[in-house]
Amino acid sequence: MIRKLAGLLIVTTGLFVLTACDEEANSTLIESSTNSSELVEIDSLSPIQSTEDGYRKNYNTSLVQFESGKLDEAAGTIEIVLENDLTDYPELETQVTELKTKINTAQADKVKKDKTSEILEDSAYKTERVSDLAATEFNQATDKDIKTVSDQEIKTWLVEKEATESSETLSSESTSSSITSEKAPVISPEEERIMVLEKIIAMTGISAKDNQFYSSKEDKNNYQIEIRHAHEVDGIEISNMVGMFKYDISTNTLTKMDPITGKYNVYMK
Repeated sequence: MIRKLAGLLIVTTGLFVLTACDEEANSTLIESSTNSSELVEIDSLSPIQSTEDGYRKNYNTSLVQFESGKLDEAAGTIEIVLENDLTDYPELETQVTELKTKINTAQADKVKKDKTSEILEDSAYKTERVSDLAATEFNQATDKDIKTVSDQEIKTWLVEKEATESSETLSSESTSSSITSEKAPVISPEEERIMVLEKIIAMTGISAKDNQFYSSKEDKNNYQIEIRHAHEVDGIEISNMVGMFKYDISTNTLTKMDPITGKYNVYMK
């Protein structure tokens, strides 16, 4: 089965927020916040595994994650199963639905007990506060916990981060202009991020609908991508971890983190 994805991508300092457009379209449109009039079309067709064995494998993975206390990861995995029509597998459908309920209930209970939940509820930076990658970057830059600081501190960090990236972009463009026409053109950091996102969507088949993508460049060739899906449970906002990935530009290799072991393995659909 081939799934066709379409979405509008808003790029904001490494944070990609995708919203649905037309699910019948066969491409994804990317809009950069730095140039709202420019749309870049990318191919997002990707085969989706649609066998009972595949569904059950993801169900079992979610169950292990749930029993290991990895609630956000378990929720993200079970949602992938529920994106498919399970009516031909009634027993599995019941198991999946029951597990989803257990996971969501546990997530809601955890949020209620979390002292930072009130800060999150009123924050304009919910996605940044729940992102593991954003938390790491913020801590490295400020030595503070992004979940407990004020919105103003997060805003200041984002502005400084964007200024740094803009400076890198200008530097890259300057370097590119000095290269002779006989050599391959150098793309800007923003263009490179868009290219990486395009690869992630194409290689995983993860829906562009209602997901948040946070990217962090580790070195010259490697990006780390965190994908989350936000939703509400009993009026409480929950953020599911769809997956933590690493993409190597030089080898076109995609790996996904096993949340139980923390190890990255070559991504297999």
